[in-house]
Amino acid sequence: MTEANDEKAPAPAPAPKKKAKVRKKRRRWVVLALQWIGIPLLCIVALGIGLVIGYVYIGKQPMEDVYEIETWRHLYDLVFAET
Repeated sequence: MTEANDEKAPAPAPAPKKKAKVRKKRRRWVVLALQWIGIPLLCIVALGIGLVIGYVYIGKQPMEDVYEIETWRHLYDLVFAET
């Protein structure tokens, strides 16, 4: 027998689990950030788009009136007016 056959090749080192833990923590942080920041931000954007669609395209009103507070105060008074 030769020496090459007698010697065993060293086993490959196991992959470090530390990197996997760091990736899981980072992924969890990203998901939490999206939940706490992304979802409310998407709701605000959807509200703005809904205001424009409802007021301008359905109500046939001018675009510059959409974000004026007087417009929405008047609408509130119409809806919740006491008779």
